[in-house]
Amino acid sequence: MVRVSRDDRKSALPSASGTVEIAKVLMHRAKAPAHREPPGERIPGTQSVYRAIAVLRGIARSNAAGVTASVLARELELTLGTTHRLLKVLAGEGLLTFDPYSKKYHLGLELYTLGVEAHYFGLRELLAGPMEKVRDQSGETVFLVVRSGADALCLERLDGDFPIRALTLTVGSRRPLGVGAGGLALLAAEPDEVVERVLGHNRKHYADYADFTPDEIRAAVVHTREYGSSFNDGRLRDDVRAVGLAIGPAGKIPVAAVSVATSQARMEESRRAALHALLKSELETVDWRLFQAGRNGQT
Repeated sequence: MVRVSRDDRKSALPSASGTVEIAKVLMHRAKAPAHREPPGERIPGTQSVYRAIAVLRGIARSNAAGVTASVLARELELTLGTTHRLLKVLAGEGLLTFDPYSKKYHLGLELYTLGVEAHYFGLRELLAGPMEKVRDQSGETVFLVVRSGADALCLERLDGDFPIRALTLTVGSRRPLGVGAGGLALLAAEPDEVVERVLGHNRKHYADYADFTPDEIRAAVVHTREYGSSFNDGRLRDDVRAVGLAIGPAGKIPVAAVSVATSQARMEESRRAALHALLKSELETVDWRLFQAGRNGQT
């Protein structure tokens, strides 16, 4: 998993117990006004903490669509420079993610680990072995994504022997369902009525990603169902190609998708078929009873 060294992170904001407290406030007060004075007297020297909480609240209220730094600065009545510094630290700690396409921030993976979607995280352990085998046999970068509302959320990234600098999908990143190989595989696995609801919800967001339209995503869903796996043909990044496969317990809607990304030069048609077969063979070994038992609180 790609992580930023804590030695390289700024210490202007608390982590560990401080992060937990910020998360608790965020989860319980997401509907509160973006920038209100805290109850009681301010504790001297903690202005950055109050501002950080205000930033998290502001993003939480618009998390589905995401928020740009300039919009957030106006809403919180902060200078753009101060807002950028807060966002940089929060993103460095994993509490936020930044999408370079839309220039928007979303809540990050570290907040999910503290509660909102913690039930997904057994997937990382369950799929670690098969994903490592796919990476080792292909030499390529492997991703694990899950559905989060109308978005696809990246839970894991394993870099292979041929890393691609153009890759922008990192752990904690989220994109509208249908964008990218993993998100497209997840969307194609849903019933038609769900696909249409997602397309309608994300209509205005797709334009932030290489000017995709709902009709193009719909056509890609049809192709994915016919082929058996999704394909990113380089629309997002010229030199990137990817194959994705949705997976889950037999007879149920898939809960995740695993994708393999490589360069254009390494993705001829025969390679696409080979990666499809590799994903299918390795992921068929997953014992989904372990995941279901974990979600039911069993041991």
